[in-house]
Amino acid sequence: MVKIAGSFLKIQDDFDKIKSLDLVCDMVHFDVMDGKFTERATLPISKMKEAVLSLDKPFDVHLMVRNLKKYIDEVAGLNPSYITFHVEATLDVLEIINYIHGKGIKVGIAINPETDIEKLYPYLKLIDLVLVMSVKAGAGGQTFIDITDRLSKVLKYREDNNLSYVIEVDGGINDTTIRFVRDADIVVAGSFITNSENYQSQVYKLKKALRNGFTLAELLGVIVILSILGLIAFTAVDSNLKEGRYDTCMVQRTNLIEGAKTLVTDYPDLLPGAAGQTVIPVLALDEGGTVNGQTFKGGYIEHNLVNPMTDKPYIESDVSVIIKSDNGSSFEYTVNFANPDEDCHE
Repeated sequence: MVKIAGSFLKIQDDFDKIKSLDLVCDMVHFDVMDGKFTERATLPISKMKEAVLSLDKPFDVHLMVRNLKKYIDEVAGLNPSYITFHVEATLDVLEIINYIHGKGIKVGIAINPETDIEKLYPYLKLIDLVLVMSVKAGAGGQTFIDITDRLSKVLKYREDNNLSYVIEVDGGINDTTIRFVRDADIVVAGSFITNSENYQSQVYKLKKALRNGFTLAELLGVIVILSILGLIAFTAVDSNLKEGRYDTCMVQRTNLIEGAKTLVTDYPDLLPGAAGQTVIPVLALDEGGTVNGQTFKGGYIEHNLVNPMTDKPYIESDVSVIIKSDNGSSFEYTVNFANPDEDCHE
């Protein structure tokens, strides 16, 4: 499931807007620029400290600076999830990795579009996050550069070497370009959200674009065509169809959860408090309805979305998304089937 990280680079001097961004995104992206590694500088960290410490969501720090240790020392006390530095900013990458880890913080390495992606390979076993820039570091509002090949390489390296680093993409993200990077774990969006008066609406557009981008369901059609052409054996077709149904069902589970997440982005009062839960019927996500006294229109999932395990629309079954919380600030989403036989199974 792709997380949307909101960048407040363009609203760094407006704490109220930063708080609004924090409310609607999965996490927050804090850019720090020194005017040396980049053409311009951000506000001093001392001036941003109050805003950053008030964030409720986890956040990562993206350092676009030359004097790395100085800035690492400044941001370490803010307790970020990751501190990310540029591979282009130092001659001793290993020293900086160890320096950040020595602070008890996870390490990310960022790389600009013009830098050979293989320059990262010696360090990928040592770090926790890879930030693939889809613009040159230094300014918001730039045009997206197609980095799908670079993204594929770090994905393949992770898989081939059984690693677990998180892959993040940053730069030029909107509801069109996000489709090209839907294989990332975190996608940073800044101007697309903050140039709007309605942050919730913009995040909804991004998540909707990701939802509509899933294409695993098309695998079924491809398998059928290949079988008609006699290019695969019947037994293989049967096996692939079953696997394809399961894969499609798992994707659709994600679609249902993403629909519920988008709904609560629009209607945050639906989120449960501590030790509570909210049950959102799939019918309400599709056609609209009333949940916990909150009335809303549907359209949060594809209309009449069909369950590949039963070949009937989900709204014909008692299916719901349950949101639970132990503390009122972090939430767990699960899909519940009244009939377990209709759930995804191989």
